[in-house]
Amino acid sequence: MMWKVLALCLVAAVAVSASDDDVVTLGADNFDQVLADNEFVLVEFFAPWCGHCKKLAPEYAKAATALKADGVVLGAVDATIDKDLASKFEVRGYPTLKLFKSGVATEYKGGRTADTIVSYIRKATGPPAKTLNSAEEVTAFAEDNKVVAVGYFAALEGDEYDAFIKVAKADEKVAFAETTDSAAAEAAGVTAPAVVIYKKFDEPIVKFDGEFADLKDFIVANSVPSVIPFTMEVAGEIFQNPLGKVAMLFTDSDNAEYDAIAKANKGKFVFSTSDSAQSRLTSYIGVTKADFPVFYIITTGGQMKKFPLEGEPTAEAIQAHLDGFLSGELKPTYKSEPVPKDNDGPVTVIVGKNFDDIVLDTKKDVLLEVYAPWCGHCKKLEPIYNELGEFYADNENIVIAKMDGTANEVEGVEVRGFPTLKFYPAGSTDRSGSEYKGGRELEDFKKFLSENAKSASGHDEL
Repeated sequence: MMWKVLALCLVAAVAVSASDDDVVTLGADNFDQVLADNEFVLVEFFAPWCGHCKKLAPEYAKAATALKADGVVLGAVDATIDKDLASKFEVRGYPTLKLFKSGVATEYKGGRTADTIVSYIRKATGPPAKTLNSAEEVTAFAEDNKVVAVGYFAALEGDEYDAFIKVAKADEKVAFAETTDSAAAEAAGVTAPAVVIYKKFDEPIVKFDGEFADLKDFIVANSVPSVIPFTMEVAGEIFQNPLGKVAMLFTDSDNAEYDAIAKANKGKFVFSTSDSAQSRLTSYIGVTKADFPVFYIITTGGQMKKFPLEGEPTAEAIQAHLDGFLSGELKPTYKSEPVPKDNDGPVTVIVGKNFDDIVLDTKKDVLLEVYAPWCGHCKKLEPIYNELGEFYADNENIVIAKMDGTANEVEGVEVRGFPTLKFYPAGSTDRSGSEYKGGRELEDFKKFLSENAKSASGHDEL
């Protein structure tokens, strides 16, 4: 969803050196065999030429060593060499990580640090909650993970236990454990049934004191720090959080008042800060250093929506903005480049401000590429797409168009990655369009348009 696009925008690539002892180098010659020999294999498809790739290498290597005892293999595929493997598993950007369970690929949704990789993989490959038998085991479990939720029960049955396991099964990030040891409960200062979160940030121990029907909200609210300084390594914690609402203060200064606001509104938003050095994030959101400090509410999910605060982000203004969002008073904003003065090229340039006029012209069939200027796949497609535009240059009913997805946003247009290709047949007024999933050679595009163009003379040109 939105996080996939943002991840691609924030990082050109993050890859791993496969030379580390516990990271298995995978390629066409051993890929299938490694998957056949191991029940669980985490595979990263990477490109070695990326400037940011080296950041993940030590974290991935640490995770590989930690997970070795769990029987989980971490491998790496150089996608620039093993292109067929990358194509087979629909690798569109770097890094692409996939967790293979008994040879079947599943999407990896964890973080990019050793502890978040280990936590996610252990959760994905083991039981929903680990059974502990003593207070000492609870302590060791808590020390071994960044954040854990431990359920204390008289017996592993009943409504409260069922509610606990239901939350544990659905949560992909937090490590869960269960115990029926009365001494462990006494050491924790609770009476069964009870749930305690142990974490290595904010308050180290938080006891659940609500109804078990509300346990999920309690876990989500306490699974991340009150305020998360943005870096690429923790981007997933921010933008993949199930809350789906990010409160982001762009500032180069510490702000104690913001910390207080975050604690007062815990569980309502994921609070984060970003300094001006995070250029990919600021560029994607549309913030410049000259705008600092500035406050945004960002919703994640199918399509990112932004709610900027106008004016100085004082504590009072930020709280009022949060309240206005929760009451439904705020309206999202969408960025757009200026409408180009000269738009007579073979590929028509789309921006937010002219999207409806051109793409939703009911008399024309429109093929739209949403791209990112830094995207390697987009650059590879460019000469083919330009040739396609030249082919239809004299056809008034078929428009070959492109839009910079990092500089323009349109309500209703969901972009899952770059490039995203969408088709808008003549007569359509739906901004979402239909995703083009065909080949990316010139003849593939021509064949698709020949078969799907709806305009009066759309077929005559072929």
